Amino acid sequence: MVKKPALCLVCGYSNSGKTTLVEKLVAAFSARGYLVATAKSHRGEVQTDTPGKDTWRHRKAGAIATFFVTGSEVVTFASKPAALEFSPKDLIKNCPKGTHLLLAEGFKEAEGLPRVEVLGEGQAPELREGTICVAAASPASVSAPVPVFSRDDAQKICETIIERAMGGG
Repeated sequence: MVKKPALCLVCGYSNSGKTTLVEKLVAAFSARGYLVATAKSHRGEVQTDTPGKDTWRHRKAGAIATFFVTGSEVVTFASKPAALEFSPKDLIKNCPKGTHLLLAEGFKEAEGLPRVEVLGEGQAPELREGTICVAAASPASVSAPVPVFSRDDAQKICETIIERAMGGG
């Protein structure tokens, strides 16, 4: 039986350093031999397809999902009704076979999932359920019942994710 990827959220307010941390974590996990997938939550609408192109035309005709496949990539365009609840756990089934970890940036409202809370300067932690550590711009000024690291210390955050979200590896 194929083991499903572990899931860890990377949450924080806008401009707190989430994307930079995700980049560093992907590099840290990859250097250790882990296969990592990422997801990004965005609250607004964004143009992801090109009007008039084939995939756009397929969707315009009524396809609920369109897969754009090249020699080296697969892009999925799927419609999500506004009322549909969507959890980062729903993305796990889309990860390629062999993926060890799905890092999901955003999804701040998702409850009960392992998360790294990222703090910018002067921000206080929310410590929602599932918080495994805090990655702060100024860690010395943060008090929390979970480990607090510099948001630049991807190695220690990586180790914490391995231990607390991936069951030790």
